[in-house]
Amino acid sequence: MQRSALILAGGKGTRLREQEKALLVCKDKTLLENAIYVLDQVVDEVIVSVRDHKQQEAFSEFVQGIKLLCDQYQSKGPLAGMLEGMRAAAGNYVFVVACDMPFLQPDVIDLLFKEAAGHDAAIPLWKDGRKEPLHAVYNREQLIPIIERSILKDDHRVMNVVSQLYDARFTSVDRIQLIDRELVSFVNINTPADLVQITKKGVYDHG
Repeated sequence: MQRSALILAGGKGTRLREQEKALLVCKDKTLLENAIYVLDQVVDEVIVSVRDHKQQEAFSEFVQGIKLLCDQYQSKGPLAGMLEGMRAAAGNYVFVVACDMPFLQPDVIDLLFKEAAGHDAAIPLWKDGRKEPLHAVYNREQLIPIIERSILKDDHRVMNVVSQLYDARFTSVDRIQLIDRELVSFVNINTPADLVQITKKGVYDHG
C-alpha cells in the first residue's frame, strides 16, 4: 500500500499574532521541517497544503522536492487544504496532520495506516468521545466526494465530513498510549505561551 501524508499549513495563526505556525522554530528546526522529517520515515510522499501563493512563496525554501499546493477554495478552513491534498496524493491512504503538532511519532502514524487499511479512515478517539481528525489516516477515494459536497453546501466543519464516512475506524487513545506513553503526538501550538512551554520540552528531539 502506497502511503501519502498531507501537512495542513494554511492556517492564519490568529492566536500567534499572525505568525506562520509552520515556520515557528523549535530546537533549530521549523515545525514544518520537523513534520517532514518524521513523515519521511513512514510514507512514500509528503504534500504540504497552503492557503495562497504568498504563503507558498514563503514556504518554498523549506519544502524543496515536495508538493506545495494552494487552496482552490478560500476561507474554507482545513477542508480546502484536505481537498487539494487528497486530489494530488499518489497513495490511496493519506495521513492528514496539522502543522502545529511538533511531536509526531512515526510508530503512531504507522499504526494508523495499518488500522485504516480496507476502511474509510483511522481516527484517534479519546475516552470522552473527542476525536483527532487532523491526526488521522483517510481513504482518499471515499473522502474526496464528501469534502466536495460539504464545501458546496458551505459547511466547513471537519467533523461533519468525518461523520459521513461509512466505515471509519476509531483507534482508542489508550491503544496509542502503548506506543506513545505521554501522548505527545497530540500536543499542539495555539498561543505564544504554548510555544514557550513546548520549546522547554526535552522530548522535541528527532535528530
